Amino acid sequence: MIQTVRLTRLVNKLVHPDASIRRSAAEALSKGDERAIYPLIKALSDENTGVQDAATRSLISIGGEVTAYMVLPLLRYDSYLRNTAIRILNEIGEKVIPLLRPLLKDKDDDIRKFALDLICEIRQCDYPDEIVEVLVNDTNPNVRTSAAKALGILNYRKSLPYLIEALKDDEWVCIATLEALAYLKDESSVEPIILLLDSPSGLIRYVAMDTLGVIASQRCCDALLSHLSKAEGDEKTQTIKNLLKIGVTPSIPGISDTLIEIFKESNWDERFIVLKALTEIKEERAIYPVIDIAGSLDPSHPESEERIFMIKEHLKSFGCSDMFLKILNDPSIKFRGRILTIEILGELKCKNSVSYLKRLLESDISGVRMASLSALGIIDSEEIKN
Repeated sequence: MIQTVRLTRLVNKLVHPDASIRRSAAEALSKGDERAIYPLIKALSDENTGVQDAATRSLISIGGEVTAYMVLPLLRYDSYLRNTAIRILNEIGEKVIPLLRPLLKDKDDDIRKFALDLICEIRQCDYPDEIVEVLVNDTNPNVRTSAAKALGILNYRKSLPYLIEALKDDEWVCIATLEALAYLKDESSVEPIILLLDSPSGLIRYVAMDTLGVIASQRCCDALLSHLSKAEGDEKTQTIKNLLKIGVTPSIPGISDTLIEIFKESNWDERFIVLKALTEIKEERAIYPVIDIAGSLDPSHPESEERIFMIKEHLKSFGCSDMFLKILNDPSIKFRGRILTIEILGELKCKNSVSYLKRLLESDISGVRMASLSALGIIDSEEIKN
C-alpha cells in the first residue's frame, strides 16, 4: 500500500510535462488503492502511448469491483477507450459479472453486446436465464448472436430448447447457435442441425457439418455420410474432415488422394486426424508428404518436439516400407525430414536400410551422419559387422 503523501505526489506527476515521468508515475500507481483509480482512468487519454499502457496495466493490477465499476462507463466512449475498458474488465474477471447484469437491458445495442462478449471472455455468469431472455427477445441480431455464444460457453443446458429455436433466426445468429450447440453436445439438437445441411447458405452448411462432427453420435455420422454423396468440392472435403473427427474413414473412390491433399492443406490438429486415417488404411504414399512437411519442424521447439514424436509413432505403423528408402535417396527432402526417416528406420530395426545408412555416414550434414550412426547401432545387424 502506498502512503498518502507518496500517492498524492504520484498522482500529481500524471500531469507532468515530461512523458517519461508521467509513465513512471502511472507504473508506480499499480501498487495504489482506490484513490488512484480515477487519476489512472484520466491517464488512459494521455497523448503518450507509453503512459496509456502503464495506466492500463496499473488499473488491471489494482483490479477489484470498484475499478470495474469506474471503468464501465468507458464502454460508451471512442473505440480506443472502449477497447481498453474491455481489456481491463476482462482481466479483472469474475468481479465484473454482477456489474454487467443491468447492461443486458441497456438501450444501446452495442453496450448489450459488449456485456455479453465480456461474459463470454470471463466464462462465468450466475444469471444465465437473463441471457436466454436476450436470445429470445432482443431486437438486434448482433446482440442475439452474442447471447447464443454465451449460452454455449456457459454450457447452460436449460437453454437447449431456445437455442434449437434460434437455428431459424438470422444467418449469424444461426451460426453462433450452432457453435453453442457444439459446446452442449446434446443428442436432442442433432435432427434440427441435420436439416441445416440443406440450407441455401454455404456457411451455415459448413458450420452445421462441424457441429455434427463435434457431437459425433451415430446419427451425426449417418447424416454426414448421406451428405457426402451429394457434396462437391470444398464442401465434400469438409464433410470428410468431420467424418474423420468422428473416427470414420469413408470408403469412396479416391479417398487416399483426398486424404493426402487434406493433410497438406490442414493445420496440425487436423493433420493428425488425417494421418491416423491414412495409417489405418495403410496408404504408404502418404509417407512422402508427411516426411516432407515434418522436415520443416524445428525439434528445439517443445510444440514441434511433440509433433515429431507423434508423426514417428504413426509412420512406424507402416513398418520397413521401401518408401522410407526412396526418401533417403531424394536430395530434395529437407535434412530434418531425412533425419526423421533415419530415426524411424533405426527404431524399427529395418535391416533393408543398412546399406543406405552406411552411405549416409559420408554425408556433409553432421546431423545426418550422427543419426545414421545411431540407427546402425540400434539395428546391429551382421551386415554392419561385415
